[in-house]
Amino acid sequence: MIITQLRLVQPFPRERTAAYTTLRQVTRDDITSWLSDRPNRVHEASALRSLFGVLKKERLVFANPMRGVRTSGNHVSVPIPLTSQEVDAVATAAEQDPALRVVVALAGVHALPARRIRALQLDQVDLPGRRLDPADSNRPLDDYTAEAITNYLAHRRRRWPNSTNPHLLVNRNTATTTTAVRTFWLDRLVNRLPVSLDRLRQDRILEEAAATGADPLPLAHVFALSAKASLRYTTAVAQSVAEQT
Repeated sequence: MIITQLRLVQPFPRERTAAYTTLRQVTRDDITSWLSDRPNRVHEASALRSLFGVLKKERLVFANPMRGVRTSGNHVSVPIPLTSQEVDAVATAAEQDPALRVVVALAGVHALPARRIRALQLDQVDLPGRRLDPADSNRPLDDYTAEAITNYLAHRRRRWPNSTNPHLLVNRNTATTTTAVRTFWLDRLVNRLPVSLDRLRQDRILEEAAATGADPLPLAHVFALSAKASLRYTTAVAQSVAEQT
């Protein structure tokens, strides 16, 4: 039983080695994104739940990233675009908080997952040159995101004028440190939205998939997706087109 559990757990750290230096960095978003492409997701989720349960009990991680992760079968989820009503509701909610508007822009326009949003640093944002460089993936900075970041930086300077934290997003706990905001802070922030960050990402990637003719290669390149993840989106677009013809 123990050997079986270990075999089920091994693919996750092996595939994510480049992203972490310690398992304390793993977030719920990381796990749900990874599990969505796994053919044996129920059993692998169970093994990961056991692993992080032990690590939490032994105080080797601060929080259990499997908390709240639900799996109901070995199916591959189909990405679903946002409705016009959901888009309007997201835009309205985002206007109420400068930090939330930045998060919506980074997830909804640039399809960044939560871990990259939290990790994004000031020197990766080039407002004069209108470039964004998360995880060394240089890309154009659109008007909406540029305006959201500009407004947030003004808010940040007013509230924490002496902060030297290199990360774009800070809060009262991190403004006097050099650490990124924690997962629970971001989760609480996006709870104001009618949809999850993952839905925002799905909608943006589906939009790009439709624009590129459902070709998985450019999609994988632009959003740093695995082959399986890219195919999920291109297949969803192809099915949608077929249903409309």
